[in-house]
Amino acid sequence: MKDRRFLQPGQLVISVEPMQITTILGSCVSVCMWDSQRRIGGMNHFMLPMFSGGTAASSARFGDVAMRNLLESLRAAGARLPFLQARVFGGACMFEPMRSTTHLGLKNAEVAIEFLAGYAIDVVQVDTGGNRGRKLIYETDGGTACLRSM
Repeated sequence: MKDRRFLQPGQLVISVEPMQITTILGSCVSVCMWDSQRRIGGMNHFMLPMFSGGTAASSARFGDVAMRNLLESLRAAGARLPFLQARVFGGACMFEPMRSTTHLGLKNAEVAIEFLAGYAIDVVQVDTGGNRGRKLIYETDGGTACLRSM
């Protein structure tokens, strides 16, 4: 039986063993990465696009930190950059008064996509934006994701 984890905002999980990771997303973004050769997977969940000063410099609540931590943790576990695939989810704008072309969810998704492009990581699925939350279930052993609108 697979281990199961629920991922809170600001957390990430890496597993070399089969694991099912679940999270709930609104404007937050989760990136699931998987090494197709070594079958190592991981996922992050971040709330804000970029760290902009203060005391939380190493917090994975920020997209730039969460993305860097996910990649570094996967590589430390044995994943290799040429074999990584990514899936990007979330980034909704949940509240009508906040809807714009620069809403928080959109900025979160952009941070993830730009980071992945910078490392030439193959993005095999993107489901971002909209105005509804998502429930995400990610299987680390096969790199598959099940997504449901909420």
